[in-house]
Amino acid sequence: MSSRILTLNKAMRVGAVFAVAGVASVALTACGGSSNDTSTSGLSSGGSSSSLTGTPIKIGYVASKSGAQATNGLAAEAVAHAWQESTNASGGILGHPVEIDMVDSKNTVPGATSAAKAFLADDSVDAIFMTDLVAEGAMADLFKDTPVPVISGGGSSDLLWSKVPGVFQNVSGSDYTIKSYIDQSKAAGAKSFGWAACAEVAVCATNGEKAEDYVKSIGMTATGVQQFSASATDYTAQCLAFTGKDTDAIAFNIGYAVGARVATDCLQQGYDGIFSVINSGFDQEAFSKVSGFKSAGGTQGFPWWSDDAKVVAYRDAMNKYSPDGVYTSGNSTAIWSSFELLQKALENAKPAEINRSTVMDAMYTIKDETLDGLLPEPITYTKGQPSKPVGCNWLFTFNAGDDNPEGIAPATSGNSATGDLASTCGGYLPGLGI
Repeated sequence: MSSRILTLNKAMRVGAVFAVAGVASVALTACGGSSNDTSTSGLSSGGSSSSLTGTPIKIGYVASKSGAQATNGLAAEAVAHAWQESTNASGGILGHPVEIDMVDSKNTVPGATSAAKAFLADDSVDAIFMTDLVAEGAMADLFKDTPVPVISGGGSSDLLWSKVPGVFQNVSGSDYTIKSYIDQSKAAGAKSFGWAACAEVAVCATNGEKAEDYVKSIGMTATGVQQFSASATDYTAQCLAFTGKDTDAIAFNIGYAVGARVATDCLQQGYDGIFSVINSGFDQEAFSKVSGFKSAGGTQGFPWWSDDAKVVAYRDAMNKYSPDGVYTSGNSTAIWSSFELLQKALENAKPAEINRSTVMDAMYTIKDETLDGLLPEPITYTKGQPSKPVGCNWLFTFNAGDDNPEGIAPATSGNSATGDLASTCGGYLPGLGI
């Protein structure tokens, strides 16, 4: 385990500025809004690429920098900038500088479609990244027969990432994430389970129905789905509905900002169980301030609190190049690992020239790759086939007052890593649609 010496830096937090953060899914989504309506921005360079002589590797990035999950896209922007700058400062990729152009999808299908079409039509774009948990599930037809590799930026829609060849995923999808909410609760000793769904997006409640089926199949008691609106001022009724049924684990399929308010209200109503949190719906600083908060958690991106050298390098890059970004998030670490996987693919292939065709071919050199523990399981991409669904992530506990999460050690490491980077694999239950 890590030494747990990493402390939170308030200057690192952009999450407090926005109403919500996304949770993984199609859409295991957050609810709320942002006033940020920036439509496009190239990530400015600090000049670190000026000495690189190779042709640039151009990445088009579709991200939700405004809308219901603005925090996901803004975190993506911070991670993309830090990775671009640290990579170029270290010699680029095979001597080629990286240039990332990010366009705001506004968390809408039309916005994401417009941005993606522009990148698909631009032959100078060598790869496309996408972070939009609301829109991604509707993008499968657009990316069918894609001539340019499309890479997940923490995405999780099983309607896209594990359905279309040429689209590359390396983290768990939405169905596995639903299952993980329950598995991590049971691992923490919970016997009854309730689902807190965002009221603004219908699929949040649908996810709860799937969760209830799985809860019953493993001998736990399902205590219902309650909907929570980000605009509500009080959640007493929903909290009493959970406590009235002796719920001892509540899953947060809501953003962390709403989740902190829900936790506060439920604890005030006498709730003494745990909260099940996952991915970018978890925020250390927000939940640290909720007295009595106890959680079982999971992250699809590598544990940011690890003292492994590769994780330290990630934190250092974020601190140096994106000091106002959020690094304590599974959304952020998942995006970083996707960039690292692209670099690994190109270093495997060593193409004579960089273009979308050679980058696509490079992605198919990825075989049984874990990036030494930054990925939750060995990843293999096969030409002509969709990405294989990922059935592993990292589990942890976190209580108010803790400096960092405490990893839950798996019986068997899913990625052959040790310590905090050792992942837990639970697999899918196809009979339940999970």
